[in-house]
Amino acid sequence: MVKNCIILAAFSCCTFTVFAQNKFIDSLVQWIDQHPKVDSQYIINLHKISYRCSENDVKKSFSYYEKVAALSDSLHFNYGKSLAEINLGILLSNSANYEASNTAYFNAIDYADLSGALRLKAISLNNIGDNFKVLKDYDKCRKYMKEAIIINTKLAAWRGVAINYELLHQCDLEEKLYANAKGNLEAGMQFALKSNENYILSQFNLGFGKLHAIGQHFDSAEYYFSLALQQSKAQNELRNEYQAYLAQAKYLTGLSPSKKINILHNALVIAKKITYLEGQANAALELSNVYDQLKNKDSSLFYYRVHRSAFDTLFSEHNKRNTIIHESEWMIKRKEIENQHLKELAGIQEKKIDIKNALLLALAICVGLIMGIAFFIHSSIQAKKKRMESAFKQKIAETQMQALQSQMNPHFIFNSLNSIENFMMKNEKRLASDYLNKFARLIRTILESSRNELLPLSKDMEALQLYIDLQQLRFNNKFCYQTIIEPTLQNGDYKVPSLIIQPYVENAIEHGIAHSEQEDLKLTVTVSLAGDFIQYIIEDNGIGRLQSASYNSQNKPYHKSVGLKITENRVQIFNGVQSSPGDIEITDLYTQTGEPAGTRVSVKIKAI
Repeated sequence: MVKNCIILAAFSCCTFTVFAQNKFIDSLVQWIDQHPKVDSQYIINLHKISYRCSENDVKKSFSYYEKVAALSDSLHFNYGKSLAEINLGILLSNSANYEASNTAYFNAIDYADLSGALRLKAISLNNIGDNFKVLKDYDKCRKYMKEAIIINTKLAAWRGVAINYELLHQCDLEEKLYANAKGNLEAGMQFALKSNENYILSQFNLGFGKLHAIGQHFDSAEYYFSLALQQSKAQNELRNEYQAYLAQAKYLTGLSPSKKINILHNALVIAKKITYLEGQANAALELSNVYDQLKNKDSSLFYYRVHRSAFDTLFSEHNKRNTIIHESEWMIKRKEIENQHLKELAGIQEKKIDIKNALLLALAICVGLIMGIAFFIHSSIQAKKKRMESAFKQKIAETQMQALQSQMNPHFIFNSLNSIENFMMKNEKRLASDYLNKFARLIRTILESSRNELLPLSKDMEALQLYIDLQQLRFNNKFCYQTIIEPTLQNGDYKVPSLIIQPYVENAIEHGIAHSEQEDLKLTVTVSLAGDFIQYIIEDNGIGRLQSASYNSQNKPYHKSVGLKITENRVQIFNGVQSSPGDIEITDLYTQTGEPAGTRVSVKIKAI
């Protein structure tokens, strides 16, 4: 009964917030209906609607983003273009596509510079830093925050300065730099007080509470958490309210189990209402741990399943594919808007050409000049045709990327499509057709396997073979490839996670073999049974990790690969209680003279 009351109270609060949000949006829509003239204020209000809908109604948010982008383009309104790119960055960030999100924010900065909109530039810098914080690149986050602080201080935008310092504190807290975290909170608090906004103040008090709890000052910590909770409720900021509840449960170690359960229930209800999947996963996991400590196995198991459901929804392959599908649809629509604008410009240019031709004819220009004009018109038509063909190829590439993004490195997709285009441009139709056919087969294999968590080992090896065939075509058969599969595995009914070793094969090709100048390059994949495990051994005779790291530091200084880390997590999760540090071993190979001779990677997964 108590649990039901807690849920009902939280639901009522959420309902009120959604109602207030809808009321604000409705007032903006009404204003637009009453002011049909398209001007700067009209575009800014469209942006406000898009921003307000970005978390709760993505489809509606994107629809208004398109209007902001199209109208700003037609009016050459750079300020509006910057707003549109900020909206797009938020939408992509909410879909966990942080690289594309940052690209949108950098575009927003360019338009902000053209229009002299320093505030929009500061917002974009803050959002870029926030993306890097999520990606755990704290140094880059700090870099962009410091740039944003300079601009916001110049503008006396104290709210922005406060947000920047609070984000710096979060970076310090994640890296356990507690003295720095406290310094940034204290530096930003004066600006938070100037802004006099409960939303900002609650975040600062939440930070102070965590630091006091870490320092074992639990009475002070509880005071700050309670203050943060009051301020969140005062402004109906549900995300902040959730963070305050979760912080109380995690940092106040002296709470009774029953009180901790009530607090975590409040957090879970809020996270579900605002569709905050990460929040649902975290709150449910904490509840599972509390019930486990109370020896209540049924409740512990129930909330662990809630945690896994939210976590799987957040990171499942289906969710990732949907994210890429939506992103591709957005980009295609955005490209269509840009193409429409180009067509309008082309129409204006064609009218100018017609006027010029009429003047030339009236003046009886010689036949040679007329032929030159005809040639120019013909060239323009051909150029337009090539642009249309290029746009069509881009749509094909984006469609092909949808199913692969969740399992394979996007750089491989990009390189594959470029290879196909290069073959076409060189009129090597057979190679292009062969490459495209294999690429399509790989896409189809991955789509079919995505319906199931596991697939037969033989099917997985077929998909890996297709991937390597594409890489061999891409690198002009620079290396040879050999697969050795133990007959027991080949003829048995063993099942494995799809493309589990693909990132290591990709690493061997992209970083070991691709940069080697020797002629007898070879990649070998051996699959065998090792007790209760299936053991993969990926071996290449490329340049080795040391030279590869040196190459990357010079040519890709900001590149950070997460593919291998994700694969390590997949192996650990799949092996479960049987997981051990030796499941993945990477060995550098050397010749008898001590020269690098490639790399060997051993991956073990439990045999099922």
